[in-house]
Amino acid sequence: MKFTIYIRHFLLKYIFLFCIFSFKLSAQHNNIPLGYNFNSFIDKELNQSNNHTSFKPLIKSSLNINVDSLLSANTLFQKNVFKKNIFNKDWIEIKGEDYEILVSPLFDFSLGYEVNEEKYTYTNTRGFIVKGDIGSKVSFHTSFVENQAVFPNYLDSLIRTSTQGYVIPGQGRGRVYYNTGFDYAKSSGYVSVEASKQIKIQFGHGKHFIGNGYRSLLLSDNSFNYPFLRIQTKFGDFEYTNLYAELQDMKNYLSAENNYDYMGYAKKYMSSHYLSYSINNKFNIGVFESILWKTNHALGANGFDVNYLNPIIFFRPVEFSINSPDNAILGLNYKYLTSINSQVYGQVVFDEFTLNQLKSNNGYWANKYGYQLGLKYFDLFKVKNLSVQIEHNLVRPYTYSHWNSSNYGHYNEELAHPLGANFSENIFMLNYRLNRVHIKFKYLNVIYGADYLGDTISYGNNIYSDYNDRSSDFGIDMYNGNETNIDYYQINLSYILNPSTNSIIDFSLVNRSLSNEISSYNTLFYSISLKSDLFNYYYDF
Repeated sequence: MKFTIYIRHFLLKYIFLFCIFSFKLSAQHNNIPLGYNFNSFIDKELNQSNNHTSFKPLIKSSLNINVDSLLSANTLFQKNVFKKNIFNKDWIEIKGEDYEILVSPLFDFSLGYEVNEEKYTYTNTRGFIVKGDIGSKVSFHTSFVENQAVFPNYLDSLIRTSTQGYVIPGQGRGRVYYNTGFDYAKSSGYVSVEASKQIKIQFGHGKHFIGNGYRSLLLSDNSFNYPFLRIQTKFGDFEYTNLYAELQDMKNYLSAENNYDYMGYAKKYMSSHYLSYSINNKFNIGVFESILWKTNHALGANGFDVNYLNPIIFFRPVEFSINSPDNAILGLNYKYLTSINSQVYGQVVFDEFTLNQLKSNNGYWANKYGYQLGLKYFDLFKVKNLSVQIEHNLVRPYTYSHWNSSNYGHYNEELAHPLGANFSENIFMLNYRLNRVHIKFKYLNVIYGADYLGDTISYGNNIYSDYNDRSSDFGIDMYNGNETNIDYYQINLSYILNPSTNSIIDFSLVNRSLSNEISSYNTLFYSISLKSDLFNYYYDF
């Protein structure tokens, strides 16, 4: 029944758009998957080329590198057509004079063991990807996965403390499965149209990421999918992106005031602008602004606010002019190529701040900002395909939060960093690939100030808490509240079965320790998987 509903949803939404276009092949306006491991195939080549790489997923036709040729660099079984497709390409290819359809399975069959809890874990994922081109102007993509999973205890407890339902990190709402696990599904899809040589338009259901790091403080793929309209315009050394999205506020599901007809979760909306400018072949800078507002912040005012539809306008003056209670986020993103094999990158995000209070250094609560600093180095020590990434993130307390549901979140998850606010984080990642063998080491050190269990005071970490419930107006320092430390180590050894879908056999070993004023907990966990590694799931906090 669930499978039928999702299929019908995609067919009704997209089949009409597919049928009204008829052009000559080939389009290639599909996206590159957001998965961090998938992008490691092309990261070095992107670093060596003059591309706008900050607004992801990247559209293939917008790049000056051939992604498909990079993925097919280590082709196996050249003489056997059947094996060549299974281990190198999409499994099913349907081609005509002016169309192409590609189909591949999606799967994740994982078995793990949490040593300290003597607990077996598993993931059972089945699904598919259908993608293709219609003529030279239109591309499409749709995917569906059905899952059953038992998670390690630290993830299981996070899921079970969701405000409404059981939200699986990045994968939507689940339901309890035989008391020990969860059953959940996720569908994604979009249609991509080249309206002109300079303009590409995408409409669909998915997620996005802004930045060049492992994390993003502006917009990340941490949360669940959402319906969106993306308009990307390229002119000269500039690339300008508009993103409009409908988000869901699960906390107000049972509130008659916010959801009087009980027809699903209360809605809120997001309008974002991102302007990327390549100053030269080495230096790229981007300016970001976003506004979030709930469905009805005034009596009788429902739906999408047309004041935020203008694609080339600064939101702050508009917000002030209409006496708006909405939430505005501003940000800056940059990338500088220090050499052909290295780059430094970073971000600054501003939610709200007062310059005089900032100068006084008195810990004013409304000085809400964060920053990121990062470094990538490819072919480290002149070893081909050995790369290192170092990143530091810090976000002040109460950043992204709001007094109403217009916080910077969706579906009980954060739209930026998964830790919310009031944290600092250091990341070290080492990657090495030899043909189809991939070795990855990741270390995270995190400090954040959590709320105390059962306390109504917000200490600035949970973006869903009303910032009017803050602990104080002044003297708000970093890690305000229950100071919590996390050390996270992970080693992965993988063999890539099919680079087109990044299907891998993977062995993973994780050690995670958490300590705060109240308790401490250690997790030692290992697993073996056969999976399609195309998506990011942030289980490392």
